Amino acid sequence: MKYFSKIFAVLFLAVLAIGVRAQTGNPSPDSQLHSDLSLKYLVHLPSKPTSPPPVIILLHGMGSNEQDLYSLQAAFPQKYAVVSARAPYTLAEGSYQWFQGTSVNGRLDGDPQQLAASRARIGRFIDEVVRKYGFDPHQVYLVGFSQGAILSYQVALTEPAKIKGIGIMSGAIFDSFVPLIKPSPQLSHLRIFISHGQADHRIPISYAQEADKRLEQLRLTLEFHVYPGMQHEINQAALQDLVNWLQAS
Repeated sequence: MKYFSKIFAVLFLAVLAIGVRAQTGNPSPDSQLHSDLSLKYLVHLPSKPTSPPPVIILLHGMGSNEQDLYSLQAAFPQKYAVVSARAPYTLAEGSYQWFQGTSVNGRLDGDPQQLAASRARIGRFIDEVVRKYGFDPHQVYLVGFSQGAILSYQVALTEPAKIKGIGIMSGAIFDSFVPLIKPSPQLSHLRIFISHGQADHRIPISYAQEADKRLEQLRLTLEFHVYPGMQHEINQAALQDLVNWLQAS
């Protein structure tokens, strides 16, 4: 099962990011790939930083790379630093994944060893990047698409002390992960944004609806947005709702 976003959506978002950058006068983002931490990454520091600044860590989908979501940083509120991480498993040149997708009893899932390894690696990466750049450890947001959204759930729900909020774009909570979700007072601060296309055939809308119900049972604070006609992608409405959610954070 592949989780690629639509080509036209990627092109649209690239154009949108260029337009927003021109309007705000932000400097060009740092395009240097860094390899000094647990994951390779790109980093964009805020033009008007607070001390210490909050940070958004972007996790891309299957078959993509750290550049895919990085263009969105121009649309995000200027107070945030933005870090875009590369998944550790190589599919082809310029193409990476967080885990090998599988099917269990007709349900989407993933290789358990790779899921656990990526979850642990992201957790280490958060500690490392916060320490290196002096980001606010109490204002760390994960924003992920597809596989990146699935890992955002897994990291935040198992290590909630590290995460302030998660932006879930076309994701799922796998059945194999459910036993690891435990009610905890540490989850009470976690803010969650969920967006999903009603016409998504790669990760059907039913997975997002199930996740919404599980999170409501944990009494977590969340927004759940469904977009008619949207497939496995990020459209303009989904991006704007995410930006509004980040702005209110």
